[in-house]
Amino acid sequence: MISFRDLLKDKKIFYYIQRADYFLKNMGYTYHGTRHVVWVANHARRILKELSYSNREVELAGIAGLLHDIGNIVCRHDHAQTGALLAYQLLKEKNVLTEEDLTDLMYAIGNHESDTGVPVTPIAAAVVIADKSHVNRNRVRKDGNIKEDIHDRVNYATYYSNIEVNPEEKIIKLILKIDTSISDILEFFSIFKERMEMCRKASRVLNCEFRIRINGKDL
Repeated sequence: MISFRDLLKDKKIFYYIQRADYFLKNMGYTYHGTRHVVWVANHARRILKELSYSNREVELAGIAGLLHDIGNIVCRHDHAQTGALLAYQLLKEKNVLTEEDLTDLMYAIGNHESDTGVPVTPIAAAVVIADKSHVNRNRVRKDGNIKEDIHDRVNYATYYSNIEVNPEEKIIKLILKIDTSISDILEFFSIFKERMEMCRKASRVLNCEFRIRINGKDL
């Protein structure tokens, strides 16, 4: 099966990813470009791989992770649903995936946002967990304002982020290291509470519990 790394070599897809981030940059959002979507793709596929899902589901999670934000080339509002339709169009013309593959991808992409998403498939669940867990200072743009913008401040304060999967204990754990001299843990939850709740629901789809460890302490 085609992988997300194969698709990343496609000039049109790469352009869509970069263009989506260009528009988000001009709207004042944190970085959503190649580093972000590759991080999401890698972690989404790794979550399913470590939980022993099929190779098909693993690779589709990677593809969905790569393409999950391309809808921002149309509009930030409802970008998940727009992105799902764009992804279908981009991938359909390649003639390398079945209709079942394509519909699984559309569902995963179309349901990754916390205000509208309902991730009820393993692929969708993995993408949600990977996307909502990506908080890191490398997502703050050079012109970011950590004093005035809480999203920039929380991301900049987070100098390490990773997802650990324990298949034996059925636990998916987000590991963060936060410089509390820049932003405290309460600020993190003030903007990430809804996203963490979505990760918890997504983890249950994978028959796992979602946990968070910040600065060495399990919460």
